Amino acid sequence: MPTYHKRDKVGIPDQSVPVINRKQKINNKNNTNMDESKNELANGKTISILLGAGFSAPKGYPIGNQLNEKLLTCTGDNFAFSTSGTLVVNKDGTKPDLGYKNQYDIYFDFCSDLMRYYNDSVKPFDYEEFYDYFKNDAKKDPALATFFEAKKYNGGEAKLDDYLFQIDNIFNQLVSFYLEDKDGKNRYDDEAFHMKSHFDGYTGFLNCMETFLKEYIVDVHTLNHDLFFERLDRTEWINGELCDGFEELGSPYYGKLLHDNRSYKCRLERYTGNYDRKLRLYKLHGSKDYYLYSRTEGSTFIPETYIKGKWGVGSSDFYKEIKDKDGNLVYENCWVNYHSDFLTGTTSKIIRYREPLLYQKLFKLFEDNLEQADILIIIGYGCKDSEVNKIIMEKFGKDKPCFIVDPYAGDTVKDFIKEIGDNTKLITKSLDSLQIADFN
Repeated sequence: MPTYHKRDKVGIPDQSVPVINRKQKINNKNNTNMDESKNELANGKTISILLGAGFSAPKGYPIGNQLNEKLLTCTGDNFAFSTSGTLVVNKDGTKPDLGYKNQYDIYFDFCSDLMRYYNDSVKPFDYEEFYDYFKNDAKKDPALATFFEAKKYNGGEAKLDDYLFQIDNIFNQLVSFYLEDKDGKNRYDDEAFHMKSHFDGYTGFLNCMETFLKEYIVDVHTLNHDLFFERLDRTEWINGELCDGFEELGSPYYGKLLHDNRSYKCRLERYTGNYDRKLRLYKLHGSKDYYLYSRTEGSTFIPETYIKGKWGVGSSDFYKEIKDKDGNLVYENCWVNYHSDFLTGTTSKIIRYREPLLYQKLFKLFEDNLEQADILIIIGYGCKDSEVNKIIMEKFGKDKPCFIVDPYAGDTVKDFIKEIGDNTKLITKSLDSLQIADFN
């Protein structure tokens, strides 16, 4: 059995040790006191922000109905599935020619057929409701069983329960594939530092953030999986003030980077729960670059922690530096990931809110931040997540000022405003035209 090198404690920081300035060398990061950090950096004053899909819409990311249409009409003409089950695309964006149709391609065919069946025979397609359907209700649908038998997948030898289990990985990869902006980008670490005074679609928001950060700790909680908010850290408005609880220094986790027929191992960030800057990001539903690292114990994989992938590193190319039984340093490979880890579904994702390695910690921080916040700002959130709504009502309450930024507020948003009370103000402006006076 290998001896695993572990940190003394991973997760929520110890509440008894004072904060260290982020510009100093931090030798014991897991013992940062977040309450003292907030007191020292902003005199205890905090703003909580909650972002939904509408926040990324000006960048061209698909909102619910647009993503539903992309999934429902996808044909697989511009991607394929490798023999390991991973969705793959050529560098020029075309479909790879893998020579033959493998089992994962057949699972995709079933997933595509099932989406159309759901839309035609169950209810109008909504990707989150569809996820709950195939995870929970599909196996009890007699009409689906008849539909499945008529399709004769794998020569008629296929079993419905097996295919329903397999398409979990297929569907999540499809959702991730279509999470890209209007320029077809989903990563921004290749972009230059953005100078003032204009950022298309977000200038007003960034001006407000710059002002908030002079006086407050700003806790940003997002339900989005995309990486656009992280891109804003490399702007003159934010200027490197963002942290997200993941850290690279001291990490024993690595990824195999393939580039121009060369292979390198690069260090990866892992979740430590340390938030030591004034702008703090909590991705409550996971992210396109979050992966679960599982260690090996005999023939079993044991979930250990969450890591962040990097461009050029495959989902099965994660490693941990460990000591073998003789005390020699070796790399252990975690190859079980098909895709990044993020939450979808309506009821299915709520169940995962209590998973202890990451999501339970993030939601506990969400609750604590709401209780401590002086102000709550909600942007682009349709108010359809019953658990998130409940947390806001219980932890933030009705007595403190709340601002909801939504130029196209629907009935669910308006109903939520009535529920949360008279201290809530609806701002019907675009993110580009926001001004600090809107939050008075």
